[in-house]
Amino acid sequence: MICRVCGSSRTKVMAHLHSEVNNQEYEAMKCMSCGVLFADPLPDLSFEGLQRVYGPEYTGDQRVLEQDQASLEMARSAVHRQMDIVEHHVAPGLALNVGAMGQAIHVVRDRGWRLSIVDASSYAAETARALWGIDVTVSRIEDYAGEGEAFDFVRMGHVIEHLADPGLAMRNVARIMRPGGVALIDTDNSEGFRSQIESWIRRLVGEGSAARLVKMFTGKELKKKYGRLIPPVHLNIFSERALRRVLEDSGFEVVEVRKPAWGDKTWFPMETMDNLSLAERMFIRADQVGAMFGRGEVLSILARRR
Repeated sequence: MICRVCGSSRTKVMAHLHSEVNNQEYEAMKCMSCGVLFADPLPDLSFEGLQRVYGPEYTGDQRVLEQDQASLEMARSAVHRQMDIVEHHVAPGLALNVGAMGQAIHVVRDRGWRLSIVDASSYAAETARALWGIDVTVSRIEDYAGEGEAFDFVRMGHVIEHLADPGLAMRNVARIMRPGGVALIDTDNSEGFRSQIESWIRRLVGEGSAARLVKMFTGKELKKKYGRLIPPVHLNIFSERALRRVLEDSGFEVVEVRKPAWGDKTWFPMETMDNLSLAERMFIRADQVGAMFGRGEVLSILARRR
């Protein structure tokens, strides 16, 4: 199997996965050259196929969040911290948020940006209109027909891992951005310390035993995921070098890279760990240790359009 990011043939099957979303079988593949994890085969990600994947469950977390003022404030504070970083490089102008769910759309507009929103999910667009009365363009970002060289800023918060062809998507993002504009991409880190521990355990005890242990201690199904690779939802989990390659090949230069842990107040805030099992708390602590050495589970890159 050829790596879809770097073209290397040095790829390895890491696990066999079964999706509860579409009842299909996938292989979790790893490129030994660039470090990206990817699902094979690709699911049906036509516009119609996406509507089947991103329906009511896709917006469930946001509907729950709307009922919790403390969580809303925490989420908005995180986006304000992100925008402080962005606005160090570019002044408020025309912005595009890829994704209709989340508090970024409120924060970015409140900070004086003229904001457009695009989401591939019709259901998410309808939910955003119902909750907040906002207009959302329903389109895959790969197909988004925005004006060329128009946007000063594009935000892709935990989006790129969902895309079948990240390179195609980022080339279109580059097309609609003015030279000197910036894109903020955050996603999961395939080389996070926590993920490495999980893969070591799977290799040490075997897939079957690891799945039974995870089910026993966390209640989660290991057979549907490998780290944060969860097809047909999460299709690509990037290392820094893999995401750098996608961005640089698409017309961007990388400006800043961060690799924080889950729970970081800027990139992946968590209000409490009270509802987590002991095993899950231990993995969170491992992630926090990893972040101290640049191996956190979140990968955030700020890139400038050349």
